[in-house]
Amino acid sequence: MAGSEIKVLVRIVDDDSDLRAAIRFLLESEGWEVADYYSAADFLLNDDPKIPGCLILDVRMPEMTGVELQSELKQHVREIPIVFLSAHGDIEMAVKTLHEGAVDFLTKPVQEDKLVPVISRAVKLDLIKRGLSFDHEKTKERFRELTEREKQIVLLLTKGLLNREVGERLGISTRTVEVHRARAFKKLELHTISELIQFVHAAED
Repeated sequence: MAGSEIKVLVRIVDDDSDLRAAIRFLLESEGWEVADYYSAADFLLNDDPKIPGCLILDVRMPEMTGVELQSELKQHVREIPIVFLSAHGDIEMAVKTLHEGAVDFLTKPVQEDKLVPVISRAVKLDLIKRGLSFDHEKTKERFRELTEREKQIVLLLTKGLLNREVGERLGISTRTVEVHRARAFKKLELHTISELIQFVHAAED
């Protein structure tokens, strides 16, 4: 399947509109496509399960909690990777959700350098499970066109590092990272981080 045909979506379910907006802004600035829902019922009614990606899920919400939504999804064999967010450091609850298959359990206020790598990992898990990837030969040809610096940058981006963190790791400015990133995306004919993760996964295979 061609990379341009694979849409990937990060869903956010949280009754706190300010938090939803903040996470959405962060993820969209890093190149993710995002949808947000104010409740579990809103998510169940309006989300398209055929689109791969992951779910950022608040634990404590009115009517149906995040844990109850996880159970509901599992009951209907909809195994979208879930990243839980909680303002309450409840270890017992964290253990329970992870035991039930959640990818991670993060506490609020969530730090971007913790959230972004987890999102990258969760999306990759879903793509692998669904068997979605790029054409391998074309992938390798395009990857060979990258300079060594561009390869370094795209590989670090797929690990969930922010532009600033990539710059710190390589000893270059954030602006230089952005320039190399833009050139690499153009050569690879990609537009989003989710496409890049699919691309690199195929190249590694």
